[in-house]
Amino acid sequence: MTARLVLRLTGDNARLGEVYASDLAPLLGGVDRAVNRTAAQIAGRAPGRGGRLPQTIVGATKLRLTAIKEGSLVLEFAPPDLPSDQEALDLDDMQLADSAIRTVIDVLEGSETGFPEATAVLSQLAEALDIGKRYETLALTQPGDVPREAVLDTTARRRLSVAAELRTRSDDSGTLVGLLYEADFEKNTARLRTPLGDSVTVRFDDSHAQSIKEALREQAQLRGSVTYNEATAAIVSVELGNIASAMQMGLMPDLEDFWMSQSLEELAESQGVSTIDRIEVLQDDTISEKEAEDFLAALEL
Repeated sequence: MTARLVLRLTGDNARLGEVYASDLAPLLGGVDRAVNRTAAQIAGRAPGRGGRLPQTIVGATKLRLTAIKEGSLVLEFAPPDLPSDQEALDLDDMQLADSAIRTVIDVLEGSETGFPEATAVLSQLAEALDIGKRYETLALTQPGDVPREAVLDTTARRRLSVAAELRTRSDDSGTLVGLLYEADFEKNTARLRTPLGDSVTVRFDDSHAQSIKEALREQAQLRGSVTYNEATAAIVSVELGNIASAMQMGLMPDLEDFWMSQSLEELAESQGVSTIDRIEVLQDDTISEKEAEDFLAALEL
């Protein structure tokens, strides 16, 4: 059976005879969980959903240990071959397990916001193995004509730990407007600067590449699956469904006005209001002088 995932643990404690037996359980179980939970999300299961995974997912992605090699500990795995009655799980002619392994490697490389459960499992694995101290690194490799590899080291451990703390939610019909910039057409990613100044990761497929090129450095409206940080409501990323330029939206004049810098006096005049030069005029007559002073002191005014 050909290996489709290779783990390579490095460091002075990673040689056969030096590896703690207590580390093997979190290593084997953690990688197995990362793959099958990622596969479940690829197959349409919402991240964070409780209960057992469907048996079809577990059966299609359960890794089998096929080899242990000396030196820095090397473990080789292969998922089971799918029987003919499970062909419905194939994704673009690629077995679900292979797609999940590839995605887990993507998460380890930096795509952690899209797959929160895989991110959490990899973060827990880094803590259990004490990556950077007890072991130096853990490399995950997917062999093939174009091998894929990502390394869990101290930098990745910190990044995953931060990402695992972010609780996110997705809106499949979200809409964003902003300035599109920094497109990478090899990775199919770009950045969007929102009117509030936040920078959002945009992910797109090849069918949107030309539209992204045409919209670069312009105001655009993006529709797709928008992921938010549930705690802060900050936008994390958007999986692009379609894109419209400001001209196509018929919003060019309004957007130009929005991005135009105005002084306080100009802004007040445009709103038909007057400015104030003494904060005392805003004081509420129903509160005491001490309450007002305490409020201003809290604002450091």
